[in-house]
Amino acid sequence: MQVLDFIKYKFQAGNAHGLHSPFVYDLYTQAIEPNKKYYIFDKIEEKRQQLLRNDTKIKVTDLGAGSRKNNSESRSIKSIAKTSLCSERTGAFLFELISRYKYKNILELGTSLGISTLYLSTAAKDISTVTIEGSKSISVEAQNIFNEFPNTNITSLTGNIDDLLESAIKKLPQLDVVYFDANHKFDPTIDYFERCKKFAHENTLFIFDDIYWSKEMKKAWFTIIKDEAIGISVDLFHIGLCFFRQKQPKQHFKLQYETHE
Repeated sequence: MQVLDFIKYKFQAGNAHGLHSPFVYDLYTQAIEPNKKYYIFDKIEEKRQQLLRNDTKIKVTDLGAGSRKNNSESRSIKSIAKTSLCSERTGAFLFELISRYKYKNILELGTSLGISTLYLSTAAKDISTVTIEGSKSISVEAQNIFNEFPNTNITSLTGNIDDLLESAIKKLPQLDVVYFDANHKFDPTIDYFERCKKFAHENTLFIFDDIYWSKEMKKAWFTIIKDEAIGISVDLFHIGLCFFRQKQPKQHFKLQYETHE
């Protein structure tokens, strides 16, 4: 199914040519297309490599849809890193989004080992990030990495998103960005969207990871982009963007996004 979806996406996805929305043109030419690299990326990627070499086994509590490749309770850190971390390209794109639009208050649903958290949190010194991880053992490993980035303001919460979501949101002055990368099932994704939506403002951005990961995630994505609260939605296949911008006509875009992987 993913292969067919990808072929369809590649056939339909556009680029900067023909983009009549000034905001989306800027988004594409300044954030999606460039794939820039900053000095902090080397430090983050060094941590990824350390995780990929770590044979230590930990007990994992999986509250989401799980992994397609490894759902055993006891897993090595390197196996978790191999299957659950965002790619360097995705991390760079998250960083660019935060930097370009000067978002300051970020909520991440699904910390994993913290690589995506660092990309979200290191674009500026005045960023506040609250991140939720369901597995205590994974959360501990992520916190060890966060401690090596003392200039970041990351609050790590451990437990079920169902129980922690509202209290996590209230730790931030406002909700500028939510990165949804936890439970890739339909009902939880829609539930988290609806609960976070109540705290969104005109410039809020919701980022959804793996929007074609499964039939349920695909259904959730197409349900969300139809929501009247969403002004502009962008399908990049691997990632979906939802901007709440209500001051312009509702529009949906499918744009080329090179992963270089």
